[in-house]
Amino acid sequence: MNRRHDGRFDEYAGLIDGQSPGTLFVTDAWGNILISNEFTALTIGIPLEELLKYNVQDLVKAGYYSDSVTMKAIGAKKKVSMVIRTVQGFNVMSSATPILNQEGEVQLVVTSSTSYPGEPVREQTSPMPPSPSARTRKTPRPEAEAAAGIVAESLAMKQIMQVCNQIASYDSKVLILGESGTGKEVVAKYIHRKSARWNGPFIPVNCAAIPAESFEYELFGREARSVEAADGKKGLVELAAGGVLFLDEIAEMPLDMQAKLLHVLESSELRRIGGTEPIPVCCRVICATNRDLWSMVQQGQFREDLYYRINVIPIHIPPLRSRKPDLVGLASNFIAHFNAAYGKRYVLGADEFKRILDQPWHGNARELRNYIERLVLTGSGPAPERSDEDGIADAFALDHFIARNRERAATLKDFSAIAEGRFIQRMLAECGGNAAEAAKRLGVDRSAIYRKLRKMEDALREDGE
Repeated sequence: MNRRHDGRFDEYAGLIDGQSPGTLFVTDAWGNILISNEFTALTIGIPLEELLKYNVQDLVKAGYYSDSVTMKAIGAKKKVSMVIRTVQGFNVMSSATPILNQEGEVQLVVTSSTSYPGEPVREQTSPMPPSPSARTRKTPRPEAEAAAGIVAESLAMKQIMQVCNQIASYDSKVLILGESGTGKEVVAKYIHRKSARWNGPFIPVNCAAIPAESFEYELFGREARSVEAADGKKGLVELAAGGVLFLDEIAEMPLDMQAKLLHVLESSELRRIGGTEPIPVCCRVICATNRDLWSMVQQGQFREDLYYRINVIPIHIPPLRSRKPDLVGLASNFIAHFNAAYGKRYVLGADEFKRILDQPWHGNARELRNYIERLVLTGSGPAPERSDEDGIADAFALDHFIARNRERAATLKDFSAIAEGRFIQRMLAECGGNAAEAAKRLGVDRSAIYRKLRKMEDALREDGE
């Protein structure tokens, strides 16, 4: 949600925290918009920042809305509900509730919708934005830079942001959990920007991308062989001095390096390869993973002592499919970004919006971003019926999977184990990690799921993955 005023307007903020997207804005007694959310802007195809400049009567005159339930509530001084049609083809059941002062005069009006019933109307050409009201006020948000990249329309993300604000000023270690693409690094950067270390470096380390034999060199560096030699190198931990070291995919760190990292975290000092003098470590450590670390601890794949050392403040980011308001906000942001990047004027219609809401988005924000980029470049429209080309695409995807795993799986048995394991992982993701539900959908016992996942891990481990 965005707002241009503080004070008593905050008491209405909770109205948009539900998990179903809906329009919402708060106006004054003259219809000037004071508060709004991303979904409202999306339904009429203009940026939220622009929407906050207008009077609802201007939007009706420009054709963005078929009528104004807000102005009717102001005139009647009581709650009014009616179906409003938007320029982008949304039919929304809107209710406007006036807030009266002690003299019985309208002070504020809260207008919201919880559904968009009926068939979408024919999409119209988007009109040019109307001129802002003469009394428009544009107040820059003081936290705009710190909140860059953050969309927190859902209650879950608002709570996460509240926790981040509370812990940012301390150096306690943070473990961010969530599926791939949920924005773990974005949250880590937010904590960095909100902290006293904001002017220090933010050093991201993808543990899954570092070869096992290079880990110590990359993290701790190498001491120069002599005073004159120039072959010394600072490690990433040293480079993070005064800032934040972000260890992404921490579950992929080899066990021997986990022990060395634990020593560094406990002693707050390190030694470069070939060095004898301890070097102080003065950075905050934030870790992230998309895996179940505790299960890995129980299976001996992750050190228990390191788990407790990094898991001081856990932050779990829910998948995007369970945060519909954030889905709306991200889609709106991505459309604005790619329109600016490619010089386009794409506007999301009601049909396409419904398709976006119905998708599971297993790749979360990363998948949504790619999808929106494709929409902006190719335009909107109903999904085409499946044709022979779809079969070719499916075959190509299968060929790609086979080629990608052929070298890993030396035998048909190993390849089958990897394929089954990948499919089970996807089903588990769809079921929110509920193994019983996944087993029911797959038509197998729950024990079979764990057994086949272990077979996949064994097949990959034998290949050295």
